[in-house]
Amino acid sequence: MRKILILFGLGFLLCSNAAYSYSTESAMYYNEGLDYYQNGEYSRALESFKSAVAKEPGFVDAYYNMGAIYEYLKSYQSAIACFSKINQLEPNDAETILKLSELYNKVGNYEKALFFVNKITPENQFYAKAQALKQQYNTAFQKAKAKQALSSVNKANELNKSVINKFSGPTGVAINSQGVLFVASYTDNSIYRVMPNGQSYLFSKSPLLGGPIGLAFDSNDNLYVANYDKNNILKINKSGQVYIFMDKITNPYYLLIKGNNMYITEQGNNTVVRYKLY
Repeated sequence: MRKILILFGLGFLLCSNAAYSYSTESAMYYNEGLDYYQNGEYSRALESFKSAVAKEPGFVDAYYNMGAIYEYLKSYQSAIACFSKINQLEPNDAETILKLSELYNKVGNYEKALFFVNKITPENQFYAKAQALKQQYNTAFQKAKAKQALSSVNKANELNKSVINKFSGPTGVAINSQGVLFVASYTDNSIYRVMPNGQSYLFSKSPLLGGPIGLAFDSNDNLYVANYDKNNILKINKSGQVYIFMDKITNPYYLLIKGNNMYITEQGNNTVVRYKLY
């Protein structure tokens, strides 16, 4: 059974095992990751945990913490990858098996969710919880199949889909008046520009960026950034100059600009802030 540290303000549990059985260097990165996490610096925490597993590929607790952070940030596929690695290392760990079932349920892959929840046997202490989850997944699976059967041939054409692979933890997106796409890259604290032809370029890697998530353009093509880890809103003009536009916004998440009003979801305070731009 893992020892865990309950960190108030987030809806998950983070492992805090002292990594005495691992190398000194990997343990240093691991403990550094916990410190970053406790300070709300999630992107830096992720980088430290990644460094820990790079030094010690079997570092289960580091994978667990990465998965927990990714789940909190709603990067469910990244969370699945972390917990899948734990499942490879500890195939009989029931908590990991249940977590994988819950994550697959969140991404709508009910077959995988049922596959994992069915691995919990009657003698396991989590069997009752697994049975309740199984019923939930079955209901969702049946509803999804019924909806698919009733839907018209409005399915997205795979030939129309293209994928751009150049981001580390992509979060918010916004398009300026010229039709250029901008993407916030949470993990490496960067903003990328994607041209209509699909070519992507680094637009900003200012030291002021700290966990960028929401993006929005005003009518003058100024880009606003919800700077999650630094609790502020940044403004980036067309030349790429970066300013702190608004501070004391606790964990800003999404941005929306409508007319002369900006709306900010303030996750840390469970509020929505409205700000008059002009």
